[in-house]
Amino acid sequence: MKLLPVACLVLLMVSACGGPKQEDVLTGNKIRASESAPEMPEVQLSENPEPPPALPPPEPTLNEQNNAVDENVIEAGVPGNIPPAFQGLWGVAATDCRPGEVTGNAVLLTGDQIISAVSVSSLGGVLADSPGRFEGRFTGEGGYESHETFVLGGGGNRLTRNGSIVYQRCIGASR
Repeated sequence: MKLLPVACLVLLMVSACGGPKQEDVLTGNKIRASESAPEMPEVQLSENPEPPPALPPPEPTLNEQNNAVDENVIEAGVPGNIPPAFQGLWGVAATDCRPGEVTGNAVLLTGDQIISAVSVSSLGGVLADSPGRFEGRFTGEGGYESHETFVLGGGGNRLTRNGSIVYQRCIGASR
């Protein structure tokens, strides 16, 4: 007898679930609509998914004398001087701004030189000169050449060298 109420309850639960919903019924219209869907393009898969190898470096170009052109040569620039707004002693930290010799990370810019604690470079040519920006070709000991860019900021009291080193103007310190 106890089995009868349990069986009735199970039968009632199964019948409450109902049949399929109307949107789940597959009809002829739904079949035709799915057949008229746009076809997906065929995709070709590569057997080698790695990128193609890099191209070899180009052959060096030749100048009028049939000599190879050195791409690392810095252009000569024009004669000139480092503008007065850029000249002076500049330090990365306050300890760099000491009277006397240039020490630590300080640099001293004169009209035609960059002087640091370890080297002296002379201006070989002006590449660009505009208010707040100076670019020059400098030569150092042993024929070393460099392209230096200086940008003023902070009302002329901050100097950024080559886009990465930031100096503050050393006030009152002289060489």
